[in-house]
Amino acid sequence: MTEQKKETPVAVWYFIGATFAGALPNVLFRDLDVWVRVLFVVVAVLLLFAGFVQLRRETGWGKKPTGEDPPSPPGPSNDA
Repeated sequence: MTEQKKETPVAVWYFIGATFAGALPNVLFRDLDVWVRVLFVVVAVLLLFAGFVQLRRETGWGKKPTGEDPPSPPGPSNDA
């Protein structure tokens, strides 16, 4: 019997970071220049993208099966 690895989910922290990066300039720093606000939004989008990549890695989407293909069922016999 093999034990399953207990991994802590990391993707959720990327999404939380993206939320804070997107909201931080509007909540705490109201007198920032527009280019700094745009920079925060770019960082938030990058964190979202990294979060989706990590989520894909954690859930195993797109993972190719390893090992041999399962055996195919036997076909009809010509021994009649």
